[in-house]
Amino acid sequence: MNDLISVIVPAYNAEAFIERCLNSLLRQTYENLEIICINDASTDNTAQTVKKINDPRIRLINNEQNLGISLTRNRGMEIARGKYIGFIDSDDFVDPDFYEKLHRAAVANDAEVVTAATSVEWPDKTKIWAGRPGICTGFADKLKAVRNGSCWNKLYQTDFLRKPKLEFPAGLIAEDNFFIIRCLHCCAGLAVIDDTRYHYIMMPSSLTHDPQKAEKRKNDSLTISRMIVEFIEQNAPEHKKAAVAFIIKNVVAAQYFADIGYYRQFKAFAGFSGMLFKARFKALRRKWTGKIK
Repeated sequence: MNDLISVIVPAYNAEAFIERCLNSLLRQTYENLEIICINDASTDNTAQTVKKINDPRIRLINNEQNLGISLTRNRGMEIARGKYIGFIDSDDFVDPDFYEKLHRAAVANDAEVVTAATSVEWPDKTKIWAGRPGICTGFADKLKAVRNGSCWNKLYQTDFLRKPKLEFPAGLIAEDNFFIIRCLHCCAGLAVIDDTRYHYIMMPSSLTHDPQKAEKRKNDSLTISRMIVEFIEQNAPEHKKAAVAFIIKNVVAAQYFADIGYYRQFKAFAGFSGMLFKARFKALRRKWTGKIK
C-alpha cells in the first residue's frame, strides 16, 4: 500500500537547519511524501534555502504574516492531501525508515494514531523516550503509552484529525499537549513502536533555554494544564488521575522542576494534594535537574 503521507514542517527563521530537516525527509525509505514546508514570515533566508532544494515533493507555502506555530500547523492540516499526516519541527530530523515504520504500524493495526521513539539530544548527552510496543485502546493506557505530549513523533489518519477538527490552540507554548490529549481521547486505537526515532534537537536558542521567554512558557504551561484538566473533567472525569500524571510528566516536568512553587500552582487547580503526585513530581524533578528539594 502506497498511501500519500503529508509531513507538515513549520519554519520560522530556520535558515541554519531547515536543509538538514528536509533532507532527512527526502531520504525516507517511504518515498510517497508530500512535504509541506510553511515559511512563517521568516526574516532570514529560510524560503530561499528551501527553494534551492530541487524535489517536487516539497511544497513551499509562505505566510504573509507571522502566525505562530499553532496556526501554521493548522494551515498545513487544512491543505494536506495525504491519507496520513505527520509533523516535524524545522530544527529536528528523523531516521531514514521513520515514516515507513509508522505507516506499516498504522495499516497493520488500523490505528488512527501511531507513536514512535524519540531521541532527545543535547550537545553533551542524549535521552531516549520509547514506549512499550503494542496497541492501546483504553484512554488511561494511551495516556501511559505516549512518552511525551508532542505532536511530532507520531503519524495520524487525516480523516481522523478532520472529523472532530482537532487543531492546535493558538498563541500558546506547549500547545501540542492539549492537541495530543484530544487525539488520545478521540482515537479508537494508539499503536506504539520503538524501532525508529524522531531526533529532537535541544537548541541553545530554543524557548526552553531563552530566559526572556521563560515566564511566558511557564504561564502558558499552566494555561495548557488547566485546559487539559477542564477537558478531562467534562469528557472523561474517571481518568482525571491519569491525565494529571500525564501533565506532570509532559507539561511540567521538562521545564519547571527547578521551581517547586510551580508545582504548588499546578496542584491548586488540578485538585490533588496526595503524596503520590508530590512524590512523582519530585522524582521527575530529580531526574531532570538533579535537585532533591
